[in-house]
Amino acid sequence: MRRASRWVEGVLKRRRLVVGLYLALAVAALPGLLRLEVDNSEAAFYPRDAPALATLRDLEATFGPTAALRLVLGNEALATAANLERLAALEKAVAAVPGVARVDGPIGHHRRYWSQWSQFGGALAVEPALFRERLLGPGGALDRAAGLVGHGGRAISLVLTFTPDTASDFAARRKTVATVERLANELPPEWNAFVAGLPVLERALNEAAAEVAHRFLPLLVAVVFLLLFLTFREAAAVAVPFAFVALVAMPVLGAMGWCGVRLNLVVAILPPVMFAIAIALAVHLLIRCRDLEAGGLDARAATLATYRDKGRAIVWTTASTIAGWSALAATPIGPIRELGLWGALAMLAIGAAAFTFYPCLLSFTAGRRAALPERRLERALERFGRAVAEHAADRSGRVLLFFALTAFVAALGLPRLKVESNALAYFAADHPLRRQFALAERDGIGLATVELVGTAGDGADLGAWPSAATLARLAALGERLRALPNAIQALTASDLLDDIGRDSPLAGAFPPRELRAALLPLVRAAREGGAALARFLAGDARRARVTLFVPVAGYETVDPLTDAALTTARAELPELSWLATGQLPLLLATQHRLLDTLAGSLALAVPALALLFFLLLGEGRGALLALLPNLWPLLMMLGGMGWFGIPLDLATVMVASIVAGLVVDDTIHTLAPYRELRAVVGGRRAVTDRLEKTAPAFLITGLVLACGFGVCGLSSFAPLARFGQLSVAAIVIALAADLLLVPALFGAVGGVGDRRRTLRQS
Repeated sequence: MRRASRWVEGVLKRRRLVVGLYLALAVAALPGLLRLEVDNSEAAFYPRDAPALATLRDLEATFGPTAALRLVLGNEALATAANLERLAALEKAVAAVPGVARVDGPIGHHRRYWSQWSQFGGALAVEPALFRERLLGPGGALDRAAGLVGHGGRAISLVLTFTPDTASDFAARRKTVATVERLANELPPEWNAFVAGLPVLERALNEAAAEVAHRFLPLLVAVVFLLLFLTFREAAAVAVPFAFVALVAMPVLGAMGWCGVRLNLVVAILPPVMFAIAIALAVHLLIRCRDLEAGGLDARAATLATYRDKGRAIVWTTASTIAGWSALAATPIGPIRELGLWGALAMLAIGAAAFTFYPCLLSFTAGRRAALPERRLERALERFGRAVAEHAADRSGRVLLFFALTAFVAALGLPRLKVESNALAYFAADHPLRRQFALAERDGIGLATVELVGTAGDGADLGAWPSAATLARLAALGERLRALPNAIQALTASDLLDDIGRDSPLAGAFPPRELRAALLPLVRAAREGGAALARFLAGDARRARVTLFVPVAGYETVDPLTDAALTTARAELPELSWLATGQLPLLLATQHRLLDTLAGSLALAVPALALLFFLLLGEGRGALLALLPNLWPLLMMLGGMGWFGIPLDLATVMVASIVAGLVVDDTIHTLAPYRELRAVVGGRRAVTDRLEKTAPAFLITGLVLACGFGVCGLSSFAPLARFGQLSVAAIVIALAADLLLVPALFGAVGGVGDRRRTLRQS
């Protein structure tokens, strides 16, 4: 590629300036790197166009924040009077934690009844048996509905509601959770205290995302360093690719920090993937440069010849990988969209550096070699590549039949592809998070909610709102919701009024139906009672909120429960228009989009690759044939996921688009000079000669990429592990396609290349 060679020649004349500019960029990026933070808050994963997002914001504007935390305690907290004293002190301490707006707990809830019990010197002397009896009897109905006490009193909990500022600020929320957890750790061991809820799940996801940078990226660097050293046995051959990666990655990551990008379990995959891609590109060019040096060229001439030979392929492979990343940027799921955007920008930076910074590194280091190290491994891989290519070209019929049969079998697995929508299932079965969530839900303490919001129409004539009849039907709705399969508990405004009415002097004067209506204005007039009721009734807007406590599970469990709850609410109070929202439903809405995201990204990536091959080869038929070695690995991977029961999740859904951009690189390196060579030597020689030269780079970079993604497969966090394992499988399969399917399609005697050469000669 003469243009690339001329460009590189101009760069080499100014190589000290170019290297200085990249060093300056790296230094300028350091403050941005320090600004990178991890954020797996649920808001980051909400689909940007989800109608329920506006509904949730409206709910919170009307009734207050829905973000809450649970401090779960074993029943030993109720065992003695001293424990009850300590529980009362704990409620006060938790209420004083910055970021906590209010605390609901069994002690605070029943404080108004303590005047009936004995007090000595200002200290509470509550009889534990009496208090337990109240919690488990009719007087504790609201405690049970709100999850303040579990089934049979086996556990109790404190519900912490965040302030609006804390609820919307992930860093402040993280500090609040940490402070509450510290208070829990100070409790006696027999209390079995732990903190649970969606904010705790968020923190666990943060830790999993941080694990990529703190554990797997260093492991990746160490593995690749060892591989390159064992392969080349030369310090420069290791130092050059690593210097290239470092001075390209730092500006990209620094720009992410300056732009306020927050790493999450999706975006955190970018640094190791970027490292693997950049190191593979560097090795491709390094191997060719070493080959030319072995032929007697000096450092400058070898560098120029490398770009003359590889420049066109590097341009096209950069474009193909950008297309793969860009396809992800079209999704409405924020983290995946952000990964696609920054992945495309990273590839643009890598491609630009490959034609500016990297030639300088090659010429600097090559010129300092006393002698080229032994290239025995590279020569062996060249012979291997040629032998495999000739074998595939000579037996093209058998090769094509094999690939067709395996593709057919893989396609049968596509309908079996499933989505993993339960975030708890991302963690190992023995993870403390899963154990603690299961214990709380087993005892009847819900950690997630579906919020039902009923609104009266503008023209509805409901009289006084809410009427005695409306309150009675809200109470009936609560009972019916509690009876739904998988429902944990339900809480309505009628439950609050019934709780007050049981001990009210008016209890004997009115039946329950009229008592609620009689208490309503009195409760609203009281400061504390009015604030509590306002969380479930909006008088001016004539709206009602019903909180349904549900398991932290996938949409296969929560969606049917939500549908049943809506059906029940519409049947019980048809005069209201009912909607369902909440943090968990919105998170599950993201999971619903995963299959659409996969299909959409492939729908964008495949035509882009087809156009790329058309421009490269100059013919439609060749472009379609060139797609086959790149679509086959994707089909094998996705079909294999279906057959082996590997689900799609937030990480694995990205594999298809990323791998579509990666695996095409080897095909381009083989076919970039194909159009010119086949006119001279025919399709078979054009392919086999090219594969002989490129096989060492294919196999070595394939090993590097596999290790790059494979280190993620060691994670105990399921999405990250699946992403790594599937990427390795796809890369290995892609190598087989490039070494076998490409020569079978383009190198067969009488095939596309030979036929076109015959026509030209005639």
